[in-house]
Amino acid sequence: MSLPNQTTKSHTPAIIAACLLLLTALTDSHVVPAIAPQIASGLSTSKTLIAFSISAYAVAAATIAITLAKYSSKVVISRWLLVATGIFVVAAIITASAPHPAIFFIGRTIGGFAGGLISALTISGIANAADYGTRGKQMSGVAVCYLLAPVLGVPLGTFIVSMSTWRVVFLLTLMAALTSGVLSHFYPLPNAIAKKPDQENETNETNEINETSKTESSSWTVLWRLATRSPATRRGILGAFFVSGGLVGFVTYLGIWLSDAFYLQPTQIGLIYALVGGTAVVGAVLGGIFSDRVGKQKVIVQSSKAMALFLLILPTFNWSITLFILMSIVSSCAALRVAPLQALVTEIVDPIERPGYIALRNTASQIGIALAVAVSGQVYISYGIAGVCLVSSLLTVGAWYSIQAIPDPEGKLIFTKKSWQKQTFRAATILLITILVALPWLLSFFVTKAGTRPDERVRKDTPAQQSVEYQDVEFQSADGNKLSGWYLPSRTEKITFVLTHGLFRSRYEMMDRGIDLWKKGYGVLLYDLRRHGKSPAEFSTLGFYERNDVIAAVKFVRKKTPENKLVLMGVSMGAAATLLASAELAQQPDDAKIIAVVSESSFLSFKDTIYHHSRMAKIPEIPFAFLLTNLIAWRMNFSVNDFDILNTVKKIPYPILFIGGTADKRMPTETVLEPLYQATSKKSKYLVNGSTHGRAYETERENYIKTLIDFIREAEKN
Repeated sequence: MSLPNQTTKSHTPAIIAACLLLLTALTDSHVVPAIAPQIASGLSTSKTLIAFSISAYAVAAATIAITLAKYSSKVVISRWLLVATGIFVVAAIITASAPHPAIFFIGRTIGGFAGGLISALTISGIANAADYGTRGKQMSGVAVCYLLAPVLGVPLGTFIVSMSTWRVVFLLTLMAALTSGVLSHFYPLPNAIAKKPDQENETNETNEINETSKTESSSWTVLWRLATRSPATRRGILGAFFVSGGLVGFVTYLGIWLSDAFYLQPTQIGLIYALVGGTAVVGAVLGGIFSDRVGKQKVIVQSSKAMALFLLILPTFNWSITLFILMSIVSSCAALRVAPLQALVTEIVDPIERPGYIALRNTASQIGIALAVAVSGQVYISYGIAGVCLVSSLLTVGAWYSIQAIPDPEGKLIFTKKSWQKQTFRAATILLITILVALPWLLSFFVTKAGTRPDERVRKDTPAQQSVEYQDVEFQSADGNKLSGWYLPSRTEKITFVLTHGLFRSRYEMMDRGIDLWKKGYGVLLYDLRRHGKSPAEFSTLGFYERNDVIAAVKFVRKKTPENKLVLMGVSMGAAATLLASAELAQQPDDAKIIAVVSESSFLSFKDTIYHHSRMAKIPEIPFAFLLTNLIAWRMNFSVNDFDILNTVKKIPYPILFIGGTADKRMPTETVLEPLYQATSKKSKYLVNGSTHGRAYETERENYIKTLIDFIREAEKN
């Protein structure tokens, strides 16, 4: 069902003008999530609520698209592009001048009407200007528009916000829409030309439906028939729902996540969008050209598979070049699909039906966006970007299954019947990869997503219940994490203890021993490490980056009581972080205030801990422990060799008290505490008989505090 190749030089200006208008509309849509924090601040509302305006936009676009589909045979593309431009201008004025979130939502809704019209009309017009064999290349223009919107529009929008206000962004899109809309009127895209029966080889059923559509184009029944005519038309519409929902649901919350998790500024987020989107633009162009050679369906399906996989991997990484690469891969996979997908679905129906069918697909697309954004918003609140990526991945899998069943008119099919030997080998390979890689990967994800234990999360008591004077405090680590704690001012002693808890714990683990020290006259800082207690963060790194939290705690206490000397003390993961921080602080010129370090149940090294716990769980060290160790280090962006406490203690000039329990199976005294003790120059050791991991204080409370104070008094003399 192809028109003769109509792509001539006379159509080039029209395609460019229409693509510029489409680019403006898409930029208007994409820029909202990137500047959502600024819009929310300006309208005194939440970022999530502003993100939900994308759902309102999508519903409006779906509504106008279904209306356009009903009357598509009567639509003159150039005339209605001008109408859409007018609607866009009205929407931009309302949005830019909105004094209240409700008015902002109204502006975005009207903008959705304009965006729905512009998208359907542009794609239909470009499809009319090219035959199927080269349509992938021609649709690259549409694909580039879809990707240039975040690449150019989002960075520009965030830059404008940093220099002025978010309202200026929508005023500039208004001007761009006016310019490109007028150009598209003077350089019109071609309308569809009805085919003569002798020009095409169609079935009797298709000819009959085409004739019916010409005489009953305003009938909802005919519209329904167009959508459900064949498995291909049904799957084309279903694919639009999944493709758009899977992409936009992720993109909407990506900028918010980068801000929440890594504390990036709007200009930084804009730059990331630009760099990541740059790879997507390349993918959009290559997708159109490549699909004309190897098959449009093949490019769509394979890129969807890859996108679904990398969406699941992406949220497991800390801020690093690897995360940037993963974002680029996801965007490139999404971009590869755009041109071949538009080329494929515009060939499913007769040219005169294209506007109607594209409008139907756009309706499904906008419904998918609206639902995906709404669902992802709720998921983001509870599960963060990992939940959003899971939703987007499932939708992308739906796109893969929908589109794989659409026949490629060029006959370049990718799904052939495989022999049972190949199927068995494939299943065995997938199972092996799952066991060897996926399970360690999932475990590494759960470990780095560690939070406070449920029993400690529900605790509401404070030092006040024990008649202790304290202050609620907050401070920030060097890498941006906001930490929460309690500060207990010293009374008779000029020494303050910085107490750091272990993995899965919170300040409550250290509260009782901290109160005992306070009653002896010492100052105490109890606080929650990142991603524990009331200190939010994206990941726990088992002590490596938590050293920045310890350093921040030290700087906070120095500022709070500059006259006091400091003792750094930690348990388990907190001990490892404290030792790492102590070695780092020793290199700074103002470290004289630290007089001692106390390490209880620290581990020997990151690698040793993973391997030891694998042996305890009776899991093979090779490959499981090896993979788990290196996966966590890779994902969290640190070197395994740098996370070595045995080498760290050699660099610490302060006296160190090592505390351990004889019944500690997790960090055995013989293989962990003793090597650390032997490697330290200034040292003391306190072993509690029968104590398990991190439980020395509970086992010998009075002697524990006495030993601690004796050690500090001795250290203070030196």
